[in-house]
Amino acid sequence: MKFNLPVNINEREKKFILIGGVVVVFIILYQLYSWYAVTRSDVQDYTDVRLERVEKELARLAEKPVLEKRAQIIAGELKNRERGLLQAEKAPVAAAMLQKLLKDMASSLKIEVNLERALNPVETEMYSGIPVEIGFTATTTELKDLLFRLRKENMLLTVAEMKVRVTNTRDPKEINTTLIVMGFIKKPEEQQVKKEEKKNAA
Repeated sequence: MKFNLPVNINEREKKFILIGGVVVVFIILYQLYSWYAVTRSDVQDYTDVRLERVEKELARLAEKPVLEKRAQIIAGELKNRERGLLQAEKAPVAAAMLQKLLKDMASSLKIEVNLERALNPVETEMYSGIPVEIGFTATTTELKDLLFRLRKENMLLTVAEMKVRVTNTRDPKEINTTLIVMGFIKKPEEQQVKKEEKKNAA
């Protein structure tokens, strides 16, 4: 290919100009390619980020029914558990109810309660534990039956402590027993709110 330039230049200068032109073209092409590569990379990164966000959103939406179902199950379990609470708002009233329940339960097994007293409530986040201490003398069979009934009772009860003492080691038919049985009441909502506010303030 031969170029006719309008100015008088020698062959060496022509070659230099042609080479320079080729270099300029390559530089322009390189810049265009670099711009294309960077743009493509940016678009790909943006697409990847968008895709990741969409995937996370889809995963979150997919988990939502599962979480809602789990929340319903927990709410149902909590409701069933709260049916076993002592139906009283004040600790002394709840303690009296629990004492009567324990005495009636023992009486049905021909066990005579010779000690009963309410202890100080035990505070938790949502509930107040109502401990009641009872003492009695019973055979091993009667004690076993009483403990079994406590475990099967519809009320939410727990044996917090048990002390036993055999009076006659040679003939251990009867056992002096002291039980601390704990029932529970739900705290009034205003008490829970105050406790949360106090906790947050700390």
